[in-house]
Amino acid sequence: MAPDHNDQNFEGVADEGVTRTETTPMEQTQKTDSLNKVDTEKVEIIEKDAEIQPEQPPTRVMMIVMLSMFQGYASMVGPLQSAYKHELGISHGTNAAHIFTQAAVGVHYGKLVARLGHNVFFYCLSPRTRVIIAMFCMLVGVAIPPLLVFTLKWHWVYSVFFSYVLSGLGLGIFEVTFLSVITPLGKATKSWAIIGAPAGFATINILGLTLTSFGIPTVLLYWYIVACIPFGICLFMKFSPTEKTELRTANFAVSLKQAGTWMPGMVPFFAAQFLSHFAMENWPAIFYMFHPPKVPLFDSQSEENLMDWGQFFAITYIFIFLGDSISRRIAMYLATPSLARRLMYLGGAMALIIIGLYLESLAIAIVIPLAIFLIFWGNGTIYGLTNNHVDKEVPREHNLASYSFWCFIGDLGAIIGGILVETPTTFSAAATKALTSAEAPGPDAKPLCQGGTAWRRILCIGFPAARRKPAEALGFRLHSALVVGQGAVGYRCRGT
Repeated sequence: MAPDHNDQNFEGVADEGVTRTETTPMEQTQKTDSLNKVDTEKVEIIEKDAEIQPEQPPTRVMMIVMLSMFQGYASMVGPLQSAYKHELGISHGTNAAHIFTQAAVGVHYGKLVARLGHNVFFYCLSPRTRVIIAMFCMLVGVAIPPLLVFTLKWHWVYSVFFSYVLSGLGLGIFEVTFLSVITPLGKATKSWAIIGAPAGFATINILGLTLTSFGIPTVLLYWYIVACIPFGICLFMKFSPTEKTELRTANFAVSLKQAGTWMPGMVPFFAAQFLSHFAMENWPAIFYMFHPPKVPLFDSQSEENLMDWGQFFAITYIFIFLGDSISRRIAMYLATPSLARRLMYLGGAMALIIIGLYLESLAIAIVIPLAIFLIFWGNGTIYGLTNNHVDKEVPREHNLASYSFWCFIGDLGAIIGGILVETPTTFSAAATKALTSAEAPGPDAKPLCQGGTAWRRILCIGFPAARRKPAEALGFRLHSALVVGQGAVGYRCRGT
């Protein structure tokens, strides 16, 4: 039968054997929902594909940029600090010695102020510009000792204030802004860059001081540090994201107003950073547990199984570098999909630090390298985990604010810990026994650092107590900030 063209259901084509039905509104709604679901699934697939795309290739030269800055920091808080004091001709117990001690702490207070202060004083400048300013501050700070003191022989003790405060301000601005600026370069780049901190200390405290022990003038080590910073500036300017491509961060005041969107997730990392830096104040006690010329490996009272003092601490420095550097890179790639997982990793890192401090407190030399390795592995893990978390979970516009608060709280923990730690052995009866067991020297005893191996001479440069006779060395105690956050050892000693 021919189709009836007047039929309202006729659409111009006769389909034999097909039964036509009208679509109800409910069916049409279900059809629309189904299409929307398909579209949503497509979007999710696209997002997942974007997530699994290969990450950007690493810009490894960023490690050299960070290394150049932390070499400068190493000159402020390690053995070169004592070399600077010696060149100034400062004797222990004098008014000049007290001034030097107070000035040397300026590097830590400079860091503390700069962590948040850069958001106020340089609010109109981009983070990239702040990095360059910070590096120039460090350049001027580290140039003062070799230029004014070692070369021009201007032995003015107050030069220490300018040198150390400028360097502290530079480092405090640099670390937080640098970590924020290189974020667009990807995780691989940042995992290399953060190794620059322990590598900077290792370069100066191991390689550099080895060279000086064989006759290389200390001033040349200073000039090497100075020369590396302009080189680091050039690398940063060439390979870092430009102001057109760098991360766009919110004004600091805006980040504070919107803290509810990013700060709660950072609280565990703030706590871990504070406790880590606070706990670090005890580990330099090992330099007072074991005195030159030999270290008993198994029993602090024994005269057997002895090892050269300098060689022992050279190995310790190597374990510091390995623990802090390897752990940072590994922690950058740990998955932290939930708060529970993040807390688990952070708790594990803190447990390693506590175990390391306990092993150190036993005052058994053979386990000290392991103890130090665990302490710095925990510290490096916290550092890497935090960078991992900030890059993944913190809104990009609050990236700089989160790094600023995190570093500020770490420095605060270190300073508070330094104030509270009056002696290096308050937590350890075994260490106290080791520290107080040295026999008084005879009337003809010579200072411990005369003669001996090259490594003993290296360590004696950096630790004033070792340059004194054994009984005099016992009259020293750690008294102020010991900042070991990035593999550093900052200290000052005061006679009693």
